[in-house]
Amino acid sequence: MIYYLIDYENTGENGLEGIEDLESGGRVIIFYSENADKMSFDLHQRLRECRAGIEFKKITTGKKNALDFQLATYLGYLIAKDGDSQFCIVSKDLGYEVLLEFWKEQGIQLIDGIFAREKETVKKSGSPQNKLQSLIPDEEERKVAADCLTRCKTKQEINNILVRKFGSEKAGELYKKIKPLIKNKKGK
Repeated sequence: MIYYLIDYENTGENGLEGIEDLESGGRVIIFYSENADKMSFDLHQRLRECRAGIEFKKITTGKKNALDFQLATYLGYLIAKDGDSQFCIVSKDLGYEVLLEFWKEQGIQLIDGIFAREKETVKKSGSPQNKLQSLIPDEEERKVAADCLTRCKTKQEINNILVRKFGSEKAGELYKKIKPLIKNKKGK
């Protein structure tokens, strides 16, 4: 099972891009607040078409980062309840990276967070995970590439991470595979 924890307050409808393509084995949990509690008819239709389970969590606001803390707490609850599953946080808030690193150190299988940076980037990228799966069969290499696609702003930054992780030769091979997915990144 894959759990997708959506920070709707932070991403809005862009955080649910591609939801209609999810399989029935997944679970989407949308965290929202009174600050972000509206959706379009189009999104409503896409949610109805989604085969994954959908759950809504209205969070209590009033304090700074209230949604972030409640989402993080719920992630811990899910991991305790169903630790053999995979988990993904969808947010623009890069503070969640600390959670991802913490749980990786604990041996929990996480999908690196999908950080929906900008509306344009999200729409152009479609579903990077699906594209990467066909381009890069090795799971570890695919995870590093996915992390680069979501976090790095320039092609040089991506290349540097790949070289550090895999060495020059392997990095060159991986870079060629993902080149079509990074054409809108800055740099050569």
